Amino acid sequence: MQDLMFADEPVEKREQLLRDNCDQIVERSYTRKFEQHEVNARREELENVSIQVAELEDKLAEIRADYKGRIKPLLERRGLILDELKARGEYVKGDCFKFVDVDEGKTAFYSPEGYKLEERPITPEERQRTVMQFVRRTGTED
Repeated sequence: MQDLMFADEPVEKREQLLRDNCDQIVERSYTRKFEQHEVNARREELENVSIQVAELEDKLAEIRADYKGRIKPLLERRGLILDELKARGEYVKGDCFKFVDVDEGKTAFYSPEGYKLEERPITPEERQRTVMQFVRRTGTED
C-alpha cells in the first residue's frame, strides 16, 4: 500500500476522493503531521509560554522567600513553646540561692520564687559552717 494516497491530487480534493474510494469510514484518533509553518508557530508559542513560566516561577520564588522569612521565626517560637510545654516550664538564667544544712548533710538551691530547684549531698568544702548558717541555726539576726 502507498504511504500517500492520491499524491498527485491537491490536498483539498484528497478527502473527497478518499471518501469516494474507501471500503469503510471509521472514526479513530491519530497524530496529524504539522506543516512547517505550523511547526514554526508552535515553537514561537512554546517560546512565549516558556518566558511566561520563567517570569511566574521567579515571582513564586520571591514570594516563597518572603513567606519563608516570615514563617521561620514563627516556627522557631513554636518549637520553643513546645519545649516549654514538654518541660512544664521555661528555661531561665538568673540568681539562685544556695542553702547548706551541715546537720542533715544536704545542699539545696532555690529559685527567687522560693521553689527548691535541686538538692544534693554537701561537698567537703561546704562542711565548714558560715556566719549565715550560725544565724539560721540560733535564730538570732544581730
